[in-house]
Amino acid sequence: MEGFDPAINYGPNDAGISALTIILGIVGLIAISWLFGKIYAQVAKFFESNDKNDS
Repeated sequence: MEGFDPAINYGPNDAGISALTIILGIVGLIAISWLFGKIYAQVAKFFESNDKNDS
């Protein structure tokens, strides 16, 4: 009987990573980067309006 070699016998789903997890991770990264961009735009607009009011 041969020993169990995890490198050969484990597949991608054996680590608890399913296709749904991968898809949710990608969608989450896109959503977080989009949200960061929106927040950054609002902060930039806020500081830009403050600069106009100061001068």
